[in-house]
Amino acid sequence: MAMKVLKILGGTILALVLVLVGVFFLMPAPEKPVPTGRYAVGISEFEVKDGATWVPVTAWYPASTNEGTAFPYMDTYLAEAFAQQQGLPAALLEDTRPSHAVINAEAAEGKHPVLLFNHGFGSFATQNLTQMEELASQGYIVLSLSHPMHSMVSKNAEGVLVYQRAPLTQEEIAQAVDIGDRTSKAMRASQSFEQWVAASSALEAGLFKSMPATIQEWASNNEVVLNALVSLSTTHPDLPFANQLDAERIGALGHSFGGSVAAHLAFNNPQIKAAMSLDSFIYPSSVSDQSAPICVLYGDTSTPPAQESMAWVNKTLLASLASEGNCEVLFKGAAHMNFSDVNHLPGVSFVGLTGQIDPKFMHQASNRQILGFFDHHFKGTPLPGSVDGVEVVLH
Repeated sequence: MAMKVLKILGGTILALVLVLVGVFFLMPAPEKPVPTGRYAVGISEFEVKDGATWVPVTAWYPASTNEGTAFPYMDTYLAEAFAQQQGLPAALLEDTRPSHAVINAEAAEGKHPVLLFNHGFGSFATQNLTQMEELASQGYIVLSLSHPMHSMVSKNAEGVLVYQRAPLTQEEIAQAVDIGDRTSKAMRASQSFEQWVAASSALEAGLFKSMPATIQEWASNNEVVLNALVSLSTTHPDLPFANQLDAERIGALGHSFGGSVAAHLAFNNPQIKAAMSLDSFIYPSSVSDQSAPICVLYGDTSTPPAQESMAWVNKTLLASLASEGNCEVLFKGAAHMNFSDVNHLPGVSFVGLTGQIDPKFMHQASNRQILGFFDHHFKGTPLPGSVDGVEVVLH
């Protein structure tokens, strides 16, 4: 996703901001999907540390009540960070309407499987808020990580904000788009594992030579969180869900570059039992001989100025793995940002940020695939198959 993220944060981000202005001031605010599971949804924010490393975490979890103070869709500090990035008033971006998650709600009884979520490069922990609410309502505890200096903005336990490092220049963004297009074509055309590795090597060279180290840094942040889970009830006794975590059923989920990190964890961390990547590359340096099941979701619509989507770029790799339970899913008419809450904003398809897929169908169908995949590996239910507009390939 590095390339995809750079496109979004570069040449098309201003268009997104302008659309958001229209959404919140010139058009009725879009209704957000209501979670469909049997649980109410709670949300908590906390921080874990390991030496100098600190990782902010936003957690959605199954709750026993929906009474209390609701979490806002777009908190003020996020709106201010976004506005500062674009030189706009924060009031144009803020959305303090209540979400469906209640802050520190009483947790539902029992042990619940855990999903680590990693956002896209330069994005933020609540970028898939409506999806996190759905997963929690279905019985999952979702821990969404911020990555200080890489996230758009991270907030520590004392409320101090840390912003993303300087983004790429326009010239570098143009170069990234070109590399992404050429690499996507080559990866799709590969006929063997060796050809796939050769094709994908461009993702870790030149402008992107630091990508393996960045993936490892994000993976290390995930490991800090994983290591903290066993003692969470002692170190964070005020967290309502601290005793409800099922340490034997842990999965990884991520969008874009965060999806690449989820795949890396599947290959390299035995605590991860299954991983799902939302529209992202798998980097060749992440691949090892052992892997938990991996499923990659794609759209088939490119995001301008790119000419290529990431559809099927990992197919040759996944088909070559010795492990079972791998899959790929194509959402016809979906673009990269349909896999985030941008999917719900009206008008964004006109500036190329989302595809022509119906947003409600996208939300429902993607949640069906995500829940179906993790339910299969954690609860023994059948994997969901293809439906109109959604093509599933099992490996």
